[in-house]
Amino acid sequence: MLIKYAVLLRRSFSAMLEYRAMIFIWMLTNVMPLVMLAVWFSLSEGGPIAGYSQNDFVAYYLLITFVRQMTNVWVIWEIDYEIRHGDFSIKLLHPLNPIHEYIASHITDKFLRLAVMIPLGIFAWIIFPTIHYDLTFTTVTLFLIALVASWLIRFLSQYCFGLLAFWISASTTLNEIWFATSLMLGGIVAPLDLFPANIQLIAKYLPFRYMFAFPVEIVSGRLAQTELINGLAAMLGWLIVSVVVYRWLWRRGLKHFSAFGA
Repeated sequence: MLIKYAVLLRRSFSAMLEYRAMIFIWMLTNVMPLVMLAVWFSLSEGGPIAGYSQNDFVAYYLLITFVRQMTNVWVIWEIDYEIRHGDFSIKLLHPLNPIHEYIASHITDKFLRLAVMIPLGIFAWIIFPTIHYDLTFTTVTLFLIALVASWLIRFLSQYCFGLLAFWISASTTLNEIWFATSLMLGGIVAPLDLFPANIQLIAKYLPFRYMFAFPVEIVSGRLAQTELINGLAAMLGWLIVSVVVYRWLWRRGLKHFSAFGA
């Protein structure tokens, strides 16, 4: 399996290099957190908002921009198109489950994004030297684990929406609704601490927080130990749910796909 993945990654990396300019453009268009930073930075000029100073907003939005870039997914557009146009049947002839090809292409994309994000992060730290994160071995390790889990939840949820193309024509529309909701309840529009208590409670039980905000919260120094443990448990729970739903849709989708002779 590792050898097969190495081949997939090498092939995906070559393809990504051919479209590196387009990837850079995609990154530039994915800057909503920075827009929201400008809004909250301006609003907090008169003093902290719900405990967030200007430095806190800068620290939060710089890191959530990184999280959003490193968890970026687009698999629904590929799988939806390939199912509708019959290209998916070709992938079914390959020895590996098609999901591995999509995973490989997303992994190589992250290396290219890192090559851009690291210099930008250093530049941002020079401009804002007073921003602070709770960086210990434990928090950094948990942040990296949560970052991978966030990407997996986003990837699998979008993959599941893509598999709905076996049955319906509105899979991408449903994904757009899902994504718009994630911007609000995932902490992109505003840190979840700024929402009313009932909204915060709802967000803790939905998957959106664990797609964006939770990795940032781990190194923000704002989580009590019980909140951290509960958050990790909830993230693991949503990851398991995502895997179970994917496997169920995959089996049902293949039967439907075969039944119609595609």
